[in-house]
Amino acid sequence: MSKLPRAPYFHSPRVRLELAMASKLFCELAISSRCARERATQFSKVVDVDVICKEASNPSYCSNLLNSKPGGAKNVDLVDLANYTIGVVKDNFYIAYKLVINLQRNVTVRNYYTRCAIDFDGDDSIRGRLLGAKIDLELKNYPDMASQIGFVMQHIDDCIDSLHKNDTSPILAKDVDILRQSGEVIQIISKYLTLG
Repeated sequence: MSKLPRAPYFHSPRVRLELAMASKLFCELAISSRCARERATQFSKVVDVDVICKEASNPSYCSNLLNSKPGGAKNVDLVDLANYTIGVVKDNFYIAYKLVINLQRNVTVRNYYTRCAIDFDGDDSIRGRLLGAKIDLELKNYPDMASQIGFVMQHIDDCIDSLHKNDTSPILAKDVDILRQSGEVIQIISKYLTLG
């Protein structure tokens, strides 16, 4: 029976030191990653709906939105509220987006809605940023989630500004304002998540 070749043995102290350091670094990274995961799963912060909504431009809308969560919003942690609210923002986005697409079919007013169409579904858009925020929420990467929501709000504001420049659909203006208000609620929640 032939013997299998042995792995080379490194006699150099420098090589042994490098291997030991790499092994130690790997262990530290594995331990810190595990600790971070455990800490994240233990994270549960409850903020009263009234505290969140007093920061909103329309506290009544905010309260209605959060309290419409199935089972209510009382004593619900921020992550659950954020998940629910992102879903509402996404629903409001699709309502406004479908209307923008329909309005653009009219050739005479198509240009009035181009800015909103780009903000809603361009390369860097509300749709993409909402998806990014949802992913960041699931990964418990709250600062990045807050950043994504900030970009969502900027796109909504750009759309609103463009609608004010022309005689545009009052229904779309209302839908985009509802999108803005729901976006504002998730922006407030993301601030509290980031503060930890």
